[in-house]
Amino acid sequence: MKRLTSIFDLFGGIRPMARALGESPSKVMAWKRAGHIPAQKQAEVLDKGLALGIALTAEHLIFPRGRPSDVATTLTATPAPVACDRQPKTQTTGAGE
Repeated sequence: MKRLTSIFDLFGGIRPMARALGESPSKVMAWKRAGHIPAQKQAEVLDKGLALGIALTAEHLIFPRGRPSDVATTLTATPAPVACDRQPKTQTTGAGE
């Protein structure tokens, strides 16, 4: 399964990305290991990448390690049916009934 380019690769690696953002390389490496960029840092990462001429999208922030290129074909559009044994409560039509 081929993956799309990661945000870390687009910045040129962990150290260049850390340098551009003013973060420690260990912190950026932790983002990569975790597979997500903290929400409070996402806007800054996007702004800095665009300022550096890196063609970033919101998808790069959602899938920082790169999403599988065939992910769209593996997702189903219809939800799985849900079984429920609980009987619905009946409603009363007026007060005092």
